[in-house]
Amino acid sequence: MRTKFGFTHVHLEPSIGLCFKHYPLGHPQGASIAVVEDIDYPTAGESSTMTNASEDDRLFLDNDFPPSEATLYHSAKRTRDPKIVWLRPHELIVRPELLADGVSRHDIVQGILADCWFLSSCSAVAQRPDLMEKVIPSNQPLSGEGYKGIVTFRFWRFGHWVTVYVDDLLPTKKRKLIFSRSSEPREFWVSLLEKAYAKLHGSYEALEGGQAMDALVDLTGGLAEMYVLESAPPHLYNFLLQASLNGAFITCSRKGDWKETRKADANGLVSGHAYTISAVATVKLSTGSEAYLVRIRNPWGNDTEWNGQWNDRDANWHNVDSKSKEKIDYSKRGDGEFWMSYQDFCREFEEVTICSLTPDLTHHTTLKTNAVVETPKPATLLKTIHGRWEEGKSCGGSRNNLVSFANNPQYLLTVSPKMNLGNDSKCNIVISLMQLRRRCVRHPQRKMLQIAFVIFRVNDPVRQTLENFLHIEEIGNSGPYVNYREVFGRFQMNVGYYIIVPATYERDSPGSFYMRVYSDTQISLK
Repeated sequence: MRTKFGFTHVHLEPSIGLCFKHYPLGHPQGASIAVVEDIDYPTAGESSTMTNASEDDRLFLDNDFPPSEATLYHSAKRTRDPKIVWLRPHELIVRPELLADGVSRHDIVQGILADCWFLSSCSAVAQRPDLMEKVIPSNQPLSGEGYKGIVTFRFWRFGHWVTVYVDDLLPTKKRKLIFSRSSEPREFWVSLLEKAYAKLHGSYEALEGGQAMDALVDLTGGLAEMYVLESAPPHLYNFLLQASLNGAFITCSRKGDWKETRKADANGLVSGHAYTISAVATVKLSTGSEAYLVRIRNPWGNDTEWNGQWNDRDANWHNVDSKSKEKIDYSKRGDGEFWMSYQDFCREFEEVTICSLTPDLTHHTTLKTNAVVETPKPATLLKTIHGRWEEGKSCGGSRNNLVSFANNPQYLLTVSPKMNLGNDSKCNIVISLMQLRRRCVRHPQRKMLQIAFVIFRVNDPVRQTLENFLHIEEIGNSGPYVNYREVFGRFQMNVGYYIIVPATYERDSPGSFYMRVYSDTQISLK
């Protein structure tokens, strides 16, 4: 089945119902580019130069990502605009700053680039300034003493943090930024973070049309899970509420083609667009009932907002007392942020993505009036493995060819008893499988691999042969083989031995992968 974003699902193997199904949006292909790992402020090297800003100052110019059309667009079909001028922040405003007053979700204003998936993720993570400090190192002046014209950012890539440096030249027209900007005119972290992410992927154009799941992971190193709202589990509202209270990062998206839709519908919502969920709340009404609400932010950062029930000026707010309004930070600002009921949210939006640094392993409550939201038990252990599918050796493909399937990498997962609960206790496990991939499309490369993993219960901790696979029990998998960067699954496992088999759908499809296993009990992975 070919999706509207050009990505495919291959569903020829049975899917065991031990994990929540997820169907993320697709995104363009990527390629590797040069990034600098774990450094602070790189000096100008062979591929970068220092240019004269005045008689006394010399400013950095990044020749790896220069102020040129190739940096803006990689596609030959894109119309070049001769009116675009690259300017530094101090050429646009007096005394610019990278961070004028910290980071805020309200800082982010989208420009003409269709990268709402990235900006909605930035808005979500901006609610945790302590984490954004990891992404945006402090003490980087954009003017005055110490100003060098260079800015560095950090992104989590394939299991570790990398540092990306850029110069501070930004594309403008008539002295106005054409891509993202901050709502505070003196502040430039939004524009320059977007530029660094564009460099990581090869061009600004490479950021058009993507998946918030990827961006949230790149900004946090966390685990992101996506749910389709029309088939969401009944407890999803409580999961959203608990995730919001625990500081998780949440985004959502609507159906539609982002290339064709550039304006809001009659309800004030934009099709094919990604939003941030900035809060989830249950409020008591003067009628004695309760309302389940979701607060959503449009990265456009203007008055394009939901105008249905529970909008900023809706009469329903008369049934909420002032103390409750203050508690949930209710306001009537036309800033792109609005409330709506959970029921309307599920009807109007297609998907929701939840990213946590440590996933909640026990979200099994149901939505009901006066429901008590249990405090989640965080994962106590994380095991990781880097691996490869090697052509002619360990690229066995799916079980459509069981003979070759046995050649895939195999990892032994040993689940130990929970403390004081014995061997009969159930253990909660979350597994994610990520393939090494970037969105850069400047250079020809192989398409995104269709990946999945399968879990088997085994009696002995040994590598499984073809004959073994004919008889051992499959206890779960990540779902259909899909060409996404990362797939995941949630499982409840008994104490014992398991074999995890990460695989590509087609044989002889080489590539690198990174697997993470979270658990609420002692495990080993090898």
